[in-house]
Amino acid sequence: MTNATNGTTAPAMQRSVGREPVIRFLGNNEITVLVSGEESGNAFSVMELVIQPRGGATALHKDRWLEVFHVLDGEVEWTMERDGRMETWVARRGDTITVPSGAKHRFAGAGNAPCRMLTIGPAQYESFFRALAAAWKGPYDREQTPQAVGPVFAKFGMELCPA
Repeated sequence: MTNATNGTTAPAMQRSVGREPVIRFLGNNEITVLVSGEESGNAFSVMELVIQPRGGATALHKDRWLEVFHVLDGEVEWTMERDGRMETWVARRGDTITVPSGAKHRFAGAGNAPCRMLTIGPAQYESFFRALAAAWKGPYDREQTPQAVGPVFAKFGMELCPA
């Protein structure tokens, strides 16, 4: 890895041992942890999401933290609260979405192929997705999934919102 300020070469960060870097959630969606909260000294986490068509974070919700998403490939349908109004649009490769703390939002794969997004959030972000994956193994179900994941959302100071 090259230091951008002085051009010197530093050793690459060692991967933490013991935690699986790939998290599967809500069926066949997956997250690869690129930088864990542990590796960043609990400052942040960086993950790559692979979202299947119509999969993803499809339930409207709000978080207590700031999230950033950058679309690497494919299309993602986003719905997010802006200035008190809900807006829906399709984000494509190269688009960056910043979700402010407390903003209602959801996203789903919009095309016929999986999409990939890079996401950056707080260190707890990784723990949330691990807990979510442990709470619900199947594809999204309108009745059962919210009941199963509701306690996970509450544990992390998040809230599922009515549509």
